[in-house]
Amino acid sequence: DASAVGFLPKKDSINLQGLIVNWEKLMSVPKDYWISDIEETLKWLDEQLGDDLPHDIRVQIEQQKQRLTQLK
Repeated sequence: DASAVGFLPKKDSINLQGLIVNWEKLMSVPKDYWISDIEETLKWLDEQLGDDLPHDIRVQIEQQKQRLTQLK
């Protein structure tokens, strides 16, 4: 299933037999967590790679951040 952070597995696609799992919580996309993670990742990439970071990767990260900011 598509989400703001990419594709997530469907509920029946993973064998959880014998496990106590809250599927909705496991597959949740906490907006604040993901936005913070993206900002930290971009900061690290800027420090480590600077202008050597491929433009397309930066675009993908920025698009993901934009999708997350649009979540309720």
